[in-house]
Amino acid sequence: MNTGESPRWTDHLELMTLSHHRDEPIDIHSELRPHDEVLDFLKSIQRSGRLKRYCNGSNLGGRWLFQIYTTEFIDELSDVINKSLDRSGRVGPVLEVMAGDGRLSEFLSHRVRREIITTDAKDGRYDIAYPKWVLHESAIQAIERHNPSFVLACWEPYLSMDSIMIAKSGVPFAWIGDPTMCGHPDLFQHGHERKNSPYMLSRHDSFLEDDFKTDIFLFNTSRID
Repeated sequence: MNTGESPRWTDHLELMTLSHHRDEPIDIHSELRPHDEVLDFLKSIQRSGRLKRYCNGSNLGGRWLFQIYTTEFIDELSDVINKSLDRSGRVGPVLEVMAGDGRLSEFLSHRVRREIITTDAKDGRYDIAYPKWVLHESAIQAIERHNPSFVLACWEPYLSMDSIMIAKSGVPFAWIGDPTMCGHPDLFQHGHERKNSPYMLSRHDSFLEDDFKTDIFLFNTSRID
């Protein structure tokens, strides 16, 4: 029977889904993996009925997952950032705000041609293990302090207005998430470009039904193809 999963991945899927030490799935962000393999893995988690628990830290890394990163997604986002840096002429760092455990910055760090500074308000809303190198700064504090050339925000807390202030600042800005679940709806009254990326995976998607809810939204950038 054709399950729609790649043969190479299917051979290893059960081993990756359940640790032989504990009945817990792997941490899919322990390393960067290809999109198709990650999607097959998430389908298996959804079939088991424990997708929400998995994304809420019930995995071998104890990691909370909001946006789920793949090699293709990171390549696409880093290309967007690098092109913006080349065009803008700005000299400041790339800044990730509301960064959680900083995994996005880590994955981007080998592909983006600029220092990345990673920050989070660390307000205790989620049980996130923050590395020490994730600076304890609110989004607005970080913008004022670091004078960035490009700003990233992934899964901004619902009804937060920080991204509206960032969009108004004029700094090139990538907002990643589900507009119905993240940030403030007024953000999208500001001019923006939606990337319509085919590589978006998140905790609220239905992977078995190919129902994907997130995207990359660009503010204060000329069109990046």
